[in-house]
Amino acid sequence: MKDHFGVLAVALLIATVGAQDASSNYLLSGHSSPMSSSLAHQFFNLASQHAQLANQTGTQMSRISREGPYDDDQCDRDINRIRDAIDNLEEWALEFPDTWGRMPMGLFWGHTISMGQYEECVAASTTYGDEIRGQYCLARLNITTFYDSVKKRGEEFTRISYKQTDPEFFELGICIPSTCSPQKSDKLLKYVVSHFYGQDVTQSTFEMVTETRCKYDAPIELRGIDIFAIIFFSTIVFFMVASSVYDYIQTRNKAPKKPLLVAFSVLTNAPKIFTVKKVNNPNVIHCLNGLRCFSMMWVVFGHGYMTIYDLPHINRNAFYTWLETPYSMLVQNGSLCVDTFFFMSGLLMCWGAFRELERTKGKLNIPMMYFHRYIRLTPVVAVVVLYIMSLYKYSGAGPMWFKLGTQDKRCEDTWWATLIYIQNYAFPYSICISQSWYLAVDTQLYFLSPLFLIPLWKWGKKALVPIVIFLIICLGGTFATFMLNDFTLFRVQDDHVDLRQRLTYYPTHTRIPTWLIGVIFGYFLFTRNRGRQIPMTKPLVLTGWFVACGTMLACMWGPYWRILPDTPDSPLIEGAFFEPLSRTSWALAIGWIVWACYNGHGGLVNDFLSWSFFTGFSRLTYCMYVIHRIVQLVNAARLQTDTHFSNYDAILRWWHDFGITLTASIFATLAFEAPILGIEKAIFGKPAPKKPTPGELAKTAPVADAPAPAPAPTSATDPAPVETKAEITPTSSSEENPSKA
Repeated sequence: MKDHFGVLAVALLIATVGAQDASSNYLLSGHSSPMSSSLAHQFFNLASQHAQLANQTGTQMSRISREGPYDDDQCDRDINRIRDAIDNLEEWALEFPDTWGRMPMGLFWGHTISMGQYEECVAASTTYGDEIRGQYCLARLNITTFYDSVKKRGEEFTRISYKQTDPEFFELGICIPSTCSPQKSDKLLKYVVSHFYGQDVTQSTFEMVTETRCKYDAPIELRGIDIFAIIFFSTIVFFMVASSVYDYIQTRNKAPKKPLLVAFSVLTNAPKIFTVKKVNNPNVIHCLNGLRCFSMMWVVFGHGYMTIYDLPHINRNAFYTWLETPYSMLVQNGSLCVDTFFFMSGLLMCWGAFRELERTKGKLNIPMMYFHRYIRLTPVVAVVVLYIMSLYKYSGAGPMWFKLGTQDKRCEDTWWATLIYIQNYAFPYSICISQSWYLAVDTQLYFLSPLFLIPLWKWGKKALVPIVIFLIICLGGTFATFMLNDFTLFRVQDDHVDLRQRLTYYPTHTRIPTWLIGVIFGYFLFTRNRGRQIPMTKPLVLTGWFVACGTMLACMWGPYWRILPDTPDSPLIEGAFFEPLSRTSWALAIGWIVWACYNGHGGLVNDFLSWSFFTGFSRLTYCMYVIHRIVQLVNAARLQTDTHFSNYDAILRWWHDFGITLTASIFATLAFEAPILGIEKAIFGKPAPKKPTPGELAKTAPVADAPAPAPAPTSATDPAPVETKAEITPTSSSEENPSKA
């Protein structure tokens, strides 16, 4: 009996092995490879059939695009040749279907893109005969009908409603011959998809493949502006090298140096950025450097999350639950850091202008003030605009570049508005450098500043009454705008985010209240407090810090409970009050921090914010502000693989973006900002005003009941010849006298 079972077992084993061998041979044959049933492989089979039908009916088409010639007859022949080579298991042909994206993975977690292998596709080519090159396209498949038929989860899984809608399209990377036009490719893909999934996925009026989302490896043809940009940047580098060599030779020979010839010298400009010296100057508000640096890091952090939202996350829907976390309020209310900038801008504008008025005995050279402002801000902005309009398009490629690498398109018609700082009103929906709206607002406020500064200088506190009335009117305008347009408490819940940005976020008239608070604070700090410290009892100091910190926490996390799913939506009037009042309250809290630190009531907070490290860092913040968004967009648009959304991943990306931005900002400061300041000083320079002593300052300031001595803060830097620019934040370096900025 055992012998019979043994023979049977051996027979079954032989049969099984034989079947496996036969199956293996079948699967590895040219007609049935392991992926032969995939959409990518079947595309070339079915597309060949479609070409034969088209030849019979005479429905061929040929066109020329702006990127290169397409020949649809040759496209049909190339597809037939690829199909035959695939059947023959030729590697060059197998690369075409191998680079395709695969069908949905994680679709119900928001993963609606499968990019495939972009680089492999554009590098694919034949190894013999007429050349066939690969063309990558990011196609869009309509999945609306499918998703409508899905039976959704229960209401217990409700997420925040911010753009949480059923996906309409699935984006699929495909690889086709470069001779196929987008129209031809669209027609073939619709034929193949409808063969497998029916007509519901292929609407005749909807284009799956478009020219803007196709790319093949073509020779680079430099445009005129590209050549100009290469020559310009090469010239700047040459100037830096030549100026540095001249500086080194003159220093070694102990010979005098001509200011214009060392304007581009790295040896001269680098120490202005990185050298920090301790000074005893009552005209320097040391804690502003720390506030400026932290606000700059906050800006990069918030903009980073804006970019992360558009990345190809495999768990994209996690973003919507993330919005319900307390941590997300750092991003959702992150615009408060902009109010810190505007407050410091107004404060230092008033402080610097009053110093100049004091030096010139009430005379303010307004035209020259405007000229200096423009010539110091614009070079870095102009260089970034030039880069975007020229070399930006060569900074990356791939499927995400089709989606995010479009900044140059925004600049085609709007660049000029950026260079004259009116983009926040002229083109609010397509600003060339998206974050430059702040520079526009701050520059416009700078040009309006004499209307407030001269009356304050001449009439003092009497001028405060109309200024405060104007401030309240502007706050009322923001309130009315919210009510009339039904804007919600949270930006993420608003159905009209772009309109909200245009009417309440970008306009100068909605930002001026915070700036005016800074001006008023600067007026009192200069006229009542400069050069001396005002004593306060410890209970009052603690009360001030408690109120300031509580106000900032309320502005940041106060409305958090309203964003939770189980909380009723806030009434419109709540958002209308919160938007303008949170900005002004935040500015007042920052004002307390500055006042307490200046008067010696800051303790460890002042020691930290006045740390000399922040002084050198703050000299780079202006270039960082102008550059950081482009760095983030380039880094994101260059992605060719899926990503994962989490706070940890976001922080990693923040460090990545921040490091590259910092490096680029050092170069920009040495190549553009510092040389312009050196040239300006050589042409328009004049002796700096004598620094008043604390005793002299005390004589010019009204005396309180018991004025305390006027020790300067514990550490600072000697700003000359480069310091943190007084009137704008993020900050550019400038000369010692803030009134020249």
